Amino acid sequence: MECRGPVEVSGLWRMLGSLAGFLLVVSCLRLEAGTLIPAGSSWRYSDRGVDLGTSWRAVGFDDTLWSSGLAPLGYGDGDEATVLSFGPVSCSKFTTYYFRRAFNVSGPGSFQSLTLGVIRDDGCVVYLNGVEVARSNMPAGTIAYDTLASSAVGGADESAWQGFTVSPALLVGGVNVVAVEVHQSQRTSSDLSFALRLEGIVPPPPLPAVSLVSPADG
Repeated sequence: MECRGPVEVSGLWRMLGSLAGFLLVVSCLRLEAGTLIPAGSSWRYSDRGVDLGTSWRAVGFDDTLWSSGLAPLGYGDGDEATVLSFGPVSCSKFTTYYFRRAFNVSGPGSFQSLTLGVIRDDGCVVYLNGVEVARSNMPAGTIAYDTLASSAVGGADESAWQGFTVSPALLVGGVNVVAVEVHQSQRTSSDLSFALRLEGIVPPPPLPAVSLVSPADG
């Protein structure tokens, strides 16, 4: 919202004849963003080339035996904070990689909306507390372990943030989990990338009540 300085607030103060009027200076109130998952967060991940079905998306899934590392995660680009395995055969790499991150929310009702950003090379599906909230460069319909991304990602798009708006109604008080599956477009792909950030948008506090003391209103 653009701040334009002092403005005359009609309906709050009445103009008094031709002598004078009253101006109320209204501060520009901005929506505040609270970071729930920073861009360079640590993630639990599975890069073993094993089909995990759908149970891994659930909040209660036990991922303690998974590896962990900082984002961006992937291989082949040289800018990864955590390098993933593509398997033993370079011409037949793993199709799908799984990622999970838990975060705590003390007041889920305080958020007006959630903003999700994801880097995916090639495609991904994102779940919040087991519910799909974003799909990027993936075909429609049911996604399986061997589902390929819709197209190969190259150039600047490999590191571009893809943005989504997510309903805050999916949040719960306490532990929440974002789960992501990243898919290659072909098993001979030279690289893979993943990073994610999540912000909660909090509305500004209400304006204070203002009463006209002198001269009397009306």
